[in-house]
Amino acid sequence: MDLLNSSDYVPTYEDRDGNWMLVGDVPWEMFVESCKRLRIMKGKEAIGLAPRAVEKCKNRS
Repeated sequence: MDLLNSSDYVPTYEDRDGNWMLVGDVPWEMFVESCKRLRIMKGKEAIGLAPRAVEKCKNRS
């Protein structure tokens, strides 16, 4: 599901590196280990967050 285009608001979180990412873009274990705080953002503000999450998953493997 494309949350950025189908919803006015999306759940995001700040990881331990200070990057804001979309909730659900990384595996649960990685989310639990790295989540510092949660934030509900407007969908338009969250555009561009997802690509970083994909890169982090690749680098972690």
